[in-house]
Amino acid sequence: MIINNRKRSKRNKVMCITLLVILLIELGLILYFNLSTDFKVLKFSKEITINYKDKFDYKEDKVCYGNVFSCKKLKPMVTGKVDTSKTGTTTLRYEYKYKNKLKELDQVVKVVDEIPPEIKIEDKEVMVCPNGKILGFKLNIEDNYDGNITDKAKKEFIEDKVIVSVTDSNGNVSSKEVKAVVKDIVPPEININSNPNITIPVGFNYDDEGATAIDNCDDNIEVKADNNLNNTVPGTYRILYSAEDKSGNKSTKDRNITVYAPETSNKIIYLTFDDGPSVYTSKLLDILAKYNVKVTFFVTGNGDDNMILREYQEGHQVGLHTNTHDYSYLYSSVDNYYADLYAVRDRVKRITGYDSKLIRFPGGSSNTVSMSYDGGIGIMSYLSRDVQSKGFEYYDWNVSSGDAGGTYTSDGVYYNVINQLGTGSNVVLQHDVKGFSVDAVERIIQYGLSNGYVFRRLELTSYKSHHGIAN
Repeated sequence: MIINNRKRSKRNKVMCITLLVILLIELGLILYFNLSTDFKVLKFSKEITINYKDKFDYKEDKVCYGNVFSCKKLKPMVTGKVDTSKTGTTTLRYEYKYKNKLKELDQVVKVVDEIPPEIKIEDKEVMVCPNGKILGFKLNIEDNYDGNITDKAKKEFIEDKVIVSVTDSNGNVSSKEVKAVVKDIVPPEININSNPNITIPVGFNYDDEGATAIDNCDDNIEVKADNNLNNTVPGTYRILYSAEDKSGNKSTKDRNITVYAPETSNKIIYLTFDDGPSVYTSKLLDILAKYNVKVTFFVTGNGDDNMILREYQEGHQVGLHTNTHDYSYLYSSVDNYYADLYAVRDRVKRITGYDSKLIRFPGGSSNTVSMSYDGGIGIMSYLSRDVQSKGFEYYDWNVSSGDAGGTYTSDGVYYNVINQLGTGSNVVLQHDVKGFSVDAVERIIQYGLSNGYVFRRLELTSYKSHHGIAN
């Protein structure tokens, strides 16, 4: 028993001595490294995350040169720049120098956007069609990084609500829901093809150009037409268009057709206006509406679309003059002329839906300026025949107001017109791009009405004032 205790005691002493030796070695190593002179990195962030647009400050990282008892703090020279105006990663290089020694450390800076878009829905409830189509509602989505991203919104109808969700370019997601009301109370919208107000002579065979309809909920809406036109009896007739959607909402729209007997008056004035529309066209239309006088506009590629639409909607004739009014281009070849003509035709059709066939040659059919550009082919002789073969009809004039250069006052225009008026058809040339010419129109109308004249717009069936062709 005594022998075993001695053995145990001896082993314990050996273990203690071993542990003491290890401890002394470790202590020696610690003292060696801390007492040795070198760069000491006391604190350094190898990776930093910063929010988009936040101010970035270089951190007061603690790097010194020395040992445990004395260590000189060093200021780094930093290479690289952090741009917080956009997301991304930048690596900065920190260089610490002490005498001829150098310590380099890299720091990764991540600029991130973690703010989700803000969804604003002004409506307290959203209309949803019976077929599940979500109708428009007031929605605005702003993102701190992407700006307005309303167009990126996804809308989903689930049970009794519409869920709006959006994801910005940095993957942040927002969603919002609004109450859904399932019903359709909006009737179809009927659009009449071509002119809704038609004037035709007795016996003229009018082919209805029909109408189309669009609906907020349903596609392929059928339009029915109830036509009571009798083209053998003068009067005003109506084509009633009707449409009904799948929810039973109905709408109607009229096309009015005036059938007139051949003109009994032998004193007719056709007021025509070239080169517009212009800033003066609205004033002219107001004057014409005051006296319920219909005229003919030969329009160009210039001016406000809304003015052409107003001319058409108020029952005036919209004819084709030129798209460019550039003589050197349009009279240099037949192809150029038609390219110009079709361009202004397409403009009128785009604005009004009306495929006009009435034209006026720039300078009139008798112009000689075309000789300077057509290479001697006699282009006006050719075009005056060819346009008719293509279904067009051209109109010159037999009363000139002189507003294109002969006079520059409204009095001059007025007297030029009334002094040339005679019996029969008087096709008057004016320009609604001339303010002084427009200013003369009301007095011309008053003179005509008080002297037994009637005012008409040009039709394909109207008198055609054709000049003698000089080229």
